[in-house]
This record gives sequence, structure tokens and C-alpha cells, in this order.
Amino acid sequence: MDLEIRGKTALICAASRGFGKATALRLAAEGVKVAMCARGRETLDEAAGEAAVLAAGGARDVLARAVDVTDAGAMRNFVNETEQVLGPIDLLLVNAGGPPAGRFADLDSDQWDAAYRLNLASAVDLCRLVMPGMMERGWGRIVQVTSVSVKQPVENLMLSSVIRPAAHALARWLAVEAAPRGVTVNSVAPGFHTTSAVERLIARKMEDTGCTREDVIAGWTRDIPLGRLGDPDELAALIVFLMSGPAGYITGQCIASDGGWVKGTF
Repeated sequence: MDLEIRGKTALICAASRGFGKATALRLAAEGVKVAMCARGRETLDEAAGEAAVLAAGGARDVLARAVDVTDAGAMRNFVNETEQVLGPIDLLLVNAGGPPAGRFADLDSDQWDAAYRLNLASAVDLCRLVMPGMMERGWGRIVQVTSVSVKQPVENLMLSSVIRPAAHALARWLAVEAAPRGVTVNSVAPGFHTTSAVERLIARKMEDTGCTREDVIAGWTRDIPLGRLGDPDELAALIVFLMSGPAGYITGQCIASDGGWVKGTF
């Protein structure tokens, strides 16, 4: 299938590992110029090197900068540099690490504030920076990585289960505003995948329960009809499709990639 995105420019957040890295690599392989940001310089440089191997123009089609998505000024500078080096941004992946695990009684006000800045305020700032240009040009794709906690609360993930639904509500409203100008906005809701974030959840569960790593994974997979954890590249394939030309009639949606874990009918 021709995804109709060759030659376009994408900005990918949290691109040094996990879903962000997998998406950047898939886009580079499709001939998209990719701007990649993350907090960790070393792992980001490694990911950018992998993207450059796949990119049609090699390293000149890849831009990588160590930027924290919660730093609005730094993100503004990164967006400006991306447009100067690679061209106007056509594709945006709104992505950030998840907030820490914990129940209500375990979480203080600073942790609530940090989760808001990381998973909601950063999305607002990014869309403010990028969406107006997309609408002016009459074409764009925004995809936001949330969590299955948007669809069903997840045990011990109080912050994610409260903040993530608000982030999708943002995407849903932006989809209405942007649609008349040819811009789609969607969320993807990953379940348990083999990412560093899930490894942290495993470690927390082991500490709380005394179970082994294998016991924790077995407990999760019993509730996943497909019987396994997902691979980040499987979510990346969904993201890249939502960013494609053929996905132009899909907007305002929150699509789960969870192996069937969510029990609801919507």
C-alpha cells in the first residue's frame, strides 16, 4: 500500500526508545524526513543513527535533539529548527513517558502537577505550535500516544487513569476544529507492550507482591486474549497508518492496541 507520505516531515517526541523510536524508524523507511527528540542524548543518537540508515536521504533527512517535552521554550525552538532544516511539519507524534505508578494515597501534589505537565500540558503546547501551520497548508496528521487507561482504569495507575483521558479529550476536540482544514487528530491507546515503561511496572509489581518477573507477566497475559505482550513496532504500524493519506477519513478516534485486554464494547 502506498501511504502517500514520502517526502513529508514528521516530528516525533520521546523518540529514543519504545513507541517513539519504532514510529520514527517506520516513517524513515517510508521516505519521511524525521525530527526526533527525547531527554536522553545517548539513546537518542543511537536511534537517530538507525533512522538515518533507513531514510531516503540518509542523515540529512534526520534531525535529533535532546529536548524535554515539558520545556515549552525548548520545544518551540525544536519546532522552529525542524521547519528550517527539514521543512514544514506534516506529521506529529505527541508522546511522552507515562507518570509513575501509585494509588491515590501514595501520590502527592507535586506528582499530580508533574503528570499534568508531562501528559496534558505538553500536548497542548505541541499542538499550539504545530497544528496552525498544518491547517494553513490544508493537510496534516496528529497522533497522540495515550494508554488503555483512557478506556479502562488500570490497577495502581491512578495518575495515568485520570490524566490520559483528559489528553484524549483534547485530541477529540482538536479533531473537530481541524477537520475542515484537512487535518486529522487521533489517539492510540497501547496496552502492555515490551517497553521500558512496562519494565518499570513489572519491577514495581515485583516489589509490592514478591512475585517473580515471570509471575507478573503471566498474571497480565491471563487477561489478554492474545496471550502475550505487544511489540512496540506493532503500535508503530498503527500510528504510521493513521498518519497516512489513506487514513484521511479517520479522526477524533482513540484506538486500542492491547491484544483484547479492554473489556468494554467501545
